[in-house]
Amino acid sequence: MNNAISYERWRLLLMLVSIVAIGLLTDNWIVAILLPSALYIIWSFYQLYALERWLRKGAVKKKAPDSGGAWGEIVQHIYRRQLAAAKSKKRLSSMLTRFNTTISALPDATVILNPSFEIEWANKAAREVLGIDRRRDIGQRIDNLIRNPDFQRLLNKKRNKKQKNLEMPSPLNPADTISVRLVRYGKGSDQYLLLARDISERIEAQKTRKAFIANASHELRTPLTVISGYLEIMQSAPELCEEMQEPVRAAAEQAHRMQQIIIHLLELSRLESAELAESEGERVDVPEILSNISSTFSLAGDDGSHMINLDVDPALHLLAKEEEVHSVCLNLINNAVKYTPPGSTVDVRWYQNSMGQACLDVEDDGYGIAPEHLAHVTERFYRIDDGRSSETGGTGLGLAIVKHILTRHGGWLWVDSTLGEGATFRACFPKSRVLS
Repeated sequence: MNNAISYERWRLLLMLVSIVAIGLLTDNWIVAILLPSALYIIWSFYQLYALERWLRKGAVKKKAPDSGGAWGEIVQHIYRRQLAAAKSKKRLSSMLTRFNTTISALPDATVILNPSFEIEWANKAAREVLGIDRRRDIGQRIDNLIRNPDFQRLLNKKRNKKQKNLEMPSPLNPADTISVRLVRYGKGSDQYLLLARDISERIEAQKTRKAFIANASHELRTPLTVISGYLEIMQSAPELCEEMQEPVRAAAEQAHRMQQIIIHLLELSRLESAELAESEGERVDVPEILSNISSTFSLAGDDGSHMINLDVDPALHLLAKEEEVHSVCLNLINNAVKYTPPGSTVDVRWYQNSMGQACLDVEDDGYGIAPEHLAHVTERFYRIDDGRSSETGGTGLGLAIVKHILTRHGGWLWVDSTLGEGATFRACFPKSRVLS
């Protein structure tokens, strides 16, 4: 740019010299001033005209005008910037094409929504899963096309910044089930990404599995009852020889354990198949349930060596299913007693936390749980120590039942433990179910 300015200075100096020369030769200073100035203005206007025409016809595609001095430098600056912008535009266009191709190839329905939940873009799968055509429905509000009440509530919850996924009947075929997720994204989180997939096969597989477990459990229950009955008769028979007493006793214990497994499987099947409304349930006196369970364990001969300390809020009650709350309390306390050595202390606390939730803490000073097992203790039949589980006679389903009951009531289960230092199980029910 410095060379161009220097060039313009020499041009202006030449114009001044011309003015002086013409003025001295003609002794007409008006003509001397006007003539060189007019030529300079005409030349500058022509350069401006050439620059405007070049820009109007496409600065990158058309050849740049041949200008000198400052005008030539301006043209070169514009040309380089336009060339860089064209390359950037081409690169962005290529990236956008690849992005659209990738998103369109996704098997999940993907819909981009603006802050008013109007459709801005959708991939091909959106038509197959949601019935949304990306050409026909652009600009339409998504809640005008999908009128499911649960979906409407999901949109309202997203306005309140609450995260939640939804399973609902397909808008194309009510017999199918789809999973919907709404994700807020973008600068200022002012846009939404709607993701949906068909989960009908998974739902059908779950129903088949649940039906099989329920049917198999029912079918096994009767023959096991008969076997247990005959084993009890054999145990009480005076003519049973001494060599057979131990095998019969062991068989009776295993038959009883199988009966408990079947009972728990049937309970899990019931919990999974039955939904619980937020307002459903009756007033449950949890302090009384805990007191009764504690008394039962204290009177039991085998477990009398365990010390159970109760710290409960007597006025804290729940709106819930009493039988299920009793199952939560019994399973957690029974789990603490079974997996701690004789002489251990089990602390049971029932209280309302700072968020208004009703929580049950069961803390023991027993064996503890290694970190790698903490995430799996609520899985069905998961064994931390197979040998210890066989000794205690556990079914491996107690904590799975607790988790399902809490989920049905809108609560959660948290486990904290250090190996060799005991464990704490915390079961919390939501504030909406707290009664006092």
